[in-house]
Amino acid sequence: MVIIRKKRFVESGGQAPPEIDLIDSADKLLSYAERRRISTLPLDVNAVVTSLGIDLEYGPLPDDLSGTLRMDSDTAKWKMVVNSAHHQNRQRYTIAHEIGHFCLHRYAVKEFRDRVFFRATASNQMEWEANEFAGAILMSEQNFRRLLHEGVSSVDDLAVRFGVSSLALRVRAKQLGFSGHGL
Repeated sequence: MVIIRKKRFVESGGQAPPEIDLIDSADKLLSYAERRRISTLPLDVNAVVTSLGIDLEYGPLPDDLSGTLRMDSDTAKWKMVVNSAHHQNRQRYTIAHEIGHFCLHRYAVKEFRDRVFFRATASNQMEWEANEFAGAILMSEQNFRRLLHEGVSSVDDLAVRFGVSSLALRVRAKQLGFSGHGL
């Protein structure tokens, strides 16, 4: 699979270094960020996007559109646009979601338009995978366990530390098997 990806990377005239081509999981993305000294608690999603060679723009979009990610066919450069009217936590999750699409799906699809209402239902496999990826990079199991060990245990406090909504935190805690007050 990696060999095929490398070949596709070369054929596409991609802008990103070949190491990026090997990032196909949340753990690999977090390791990549750590090697570049990018904060992972909370994850500096803007720095990750920049390091992946993706152009990031904030701008007004229809309210039901969280963000887009697309490859310019002329330059083979990826561009992400995030809805500037959405709450900062929503923007961070959208960026993480689009990073998921970039790492997992960029060879299958060249444009992603992520609508808010699809996010909740995970309408297809790619959307589900991008949601899982986003939660895993924003709230890694390692950081989750570390914060709990340090005594940070309220939903609101954990959500603030991760820079996510309390709902996103509850979903991730459930995925990781954590339970307790508010989870």
